Amino acid sequence: MSAIKEYLEHITRTIKHEDIIAFDNHPFAYKILDELSNYDIKISVISYSTDIIKYVSRCTNFNIIVPNGVVDSAFHIIVGSDVVQTFSKYRIRYYFITVPYIFDNNLYQTIPAIADIQRTLNTNAKGVFLLNRPDVLDNHSNHDYTLVGSF
Repeated sequence: MSAIKEYLEHITRTIKHEDIIAFDNHPFAYKILDELSNYDIKISVISYSTDIIKYVSRCTNFNIIVPNGVVDSAFHIIVGSDVVQTFSKYRIRYYFITVPYIFDNNLYQTIPAIADIQRTLNTNAKGVFLLNRPDVLDNHSNHDYTLVGSF
C-alpha cells in the first residue's frame, strides 16, 4: 500500500458520525467520499463546488449543507457573501482544500470570491489537508494572490 493511500485511510478512519467535512473539487475528494460512504458513516458535507454537491446527492447518503448564493456555471461553484456567512456558522472537522499556489507554508488563491470562501472554511476547520500539488510562487509575485491559509 502506498504512503498516500495509507495516510488517506488513516484520516478517513478518524471521521465519525455527524462530523462536518468540507471539500473542494478535486478527483481525490471523490475517492475520499467513496471511502467514507463504504464505511457507512453518516456525515455532513460542506462545499461551494456544484460538482461535489451533485456527486454527494447522487452517490451517498450524506447530509449536504448547501449555502445561499449565486451559481457561477463557468466555474461550477456557488459564490457570494451568503456562502461565507453560511459556512462561518459551522465547526468543520476536516477541510480538504485545493489551491493553485503555495509560498513557504502559505496557501494562495487567484480567484477572490473563492479565496473568501476558502479562508472561512480554513479558519473553521480543525484540520486542513491539501489535495493537490500547487505551483510554488517566487517571493516577488505573492502580492498578486490572495492568502487563504497556512500550514
